[in-house]
Amino acid sequence: MKFNTKSLLYGTLILTAANFIVRFLGFIYRIFLSRMIGPQGMGLIQLIFPVYMITVTLTASGIPIAVSRIVAQRKAINDEQGVRRVVRIALLLVTFIAFFLSGLILLNADTIAANVLHDARTRIPLMVFFPSIFIAGCSAIFKGYFYGLKNIHPSAFSEIIEQIIRIMLVTGILLSFPSLGTEASATVVVLCMVIGELCSLLYLHTRYHKHIAKKYASAATPSNMMLSKQIFLIAVPVTLTRLISALMMSANSILIPQRLMVGGMPQHEAIGTFGIISGMVMPLLFLPFTLISALSVIIIPNLSENVMLKNWTMIRDKISKSIFITCLTALPCMGLFISLGAPIGLALYRQPAVGNYLIPLAWSIIFICLQHNLSSILNGLGKQNRAAVHFIIGGLVQLGCTYFLVADPAFGIYGFIIGFILSGILVASLNLTAVIRIAKLPFQWNKWIVKPASASCLMALAIRLLFILLMRLGFSYTLSLAIALPVGFTVLAFTLLALGSIPFWLIKEVRKKLSGR
Repeated sequence: MKFNTKSLLYGTLILTAANFIVRFLGFIYRIFLSRMIGPQGMGLIQLIFPVYMITVTLTASGIPIAVSRIVAQRKAINDEQGVRRVVRIALLLVTFIAFFLSGLILLNADTIAANVLHDARTRIPLMVFFPSIFIAGCSAIFKGYFYGLKNIHPSAFSEIIEQIIRIMLVTGILLSFPSLGTEASATVVVLCMVIGELCSLLYLHTRYHKHIAKKYASAATPSNMMLSKQIFLIAVPVTLTRLISALMMSANSILIPQRLMVGGMPQHEAIGTFGIISGMVMPLLFLPFTLISALSVIIIPNLSENVMLKNWTMIRDKISKSIFITCLTALPCMGLFISLGAPIGLALYRQPAVGNYLIPLAWSIIFICLQHNLSSILNGLGKQNRAAVHFIIGGLVQLGCTYFLVADPAFGIYGFIIGFILSGILVASLNLTAVIRIAKLPFQWNKWIVKPASASCLMALAIRLLFILLMRLGFSYTLSLAIALPVGFTVLAFTLLALGSIPFWLIKEVRKKLSGR
């Protein structure tokens, strides 16, 4: 059991490293885009993105998670034929859904651009991105297959390949043609995204066929109808949750500029404000998801396998470690952005407004990270319906605040921020209560909250004081941050070490894995 738990965390670490590379490259990419096309261009891209998210959610969310869980279950009983059959059924389902959605978009691109997004400039980018629906869906199926086998390397490499190709193409084209208009720039960004996803799919497809070429012995395999039913029972609630998330994102993308204008803000200023929030602040806010997303992906098939084997001791141990790692990641990021949100915004984006929005939103980081991780834990425990209900409740709170508060000049964009924070607190609390009851897991205040929070507070204080001192000595924003951040993280590491919160056993295990022992 000890090996299995550490293997879970090793897989998380490897996928985290890949996510870090992808998010770091994406972060630099967003800074480049914001400087090349400005808030107006970022706002236009963000108008298109929710439509992409909604369609891809229907193909690349619930079904791949179902594949991951069922593959893990069939592998546990050595049913290799069942594993391959699950992948084939899932690919057929994704193909059918993708072609249906692509047809809807191509036939209604003008209507979507004019009546839903309220910007005719989005028409051509909408028509360009439709191949991604099929490509992303198939890629997600192959990733789910490898996750179910606890082989995270193909998925990790595929994401890096996709991001590198996308960034190289966009950067090269925008630098070669700096005078492109907003619509043309958005079309270039979308086209390069499609090409990057296609390269990623080709890599995953190659790895998959090399893997299944091996001969396996099989146990009794369920019928296609039974496997399809299992996929649907898992995929529908998960897809519903992801769809609601995408719909909430789309609703906010459409409502925020409109409600700001209702409150008296000019259109160009409303679009620019939305571009700052969605294109500059949110990527910073979701930096902890470099690790949280990896952990959430890895833990679903691990918990599913142990639920099938009824190994509740192992389940509780994995859940406890998962929550601890989530808090250990989210709380320091929360302290960092609260203490230095304004200078970070100026140094990265040259936009003073970034800090004004980042600091209050930073209070939600711990809750949105716990919400995401605990939702995955519920999925792994077979309680995806409960996770979906909790998310719907939180989404309604968020949407209500966006609609009623953003239009009020007394709140403005801070109405969205209030809803975002309240929604995170509510869903995280509901998910945590459910996980504790289902797994009969004691709430470990000291391990999960007190120690990481104490270390994070000391780190934030050290960074803030050192930054102020360096600024008074005449250092620039960027140089002050470059000096203060390493010092702050050193304080964090030593504090966690003194409190006994750094899992050195994990580092030793990773070294053993990498050395092949």
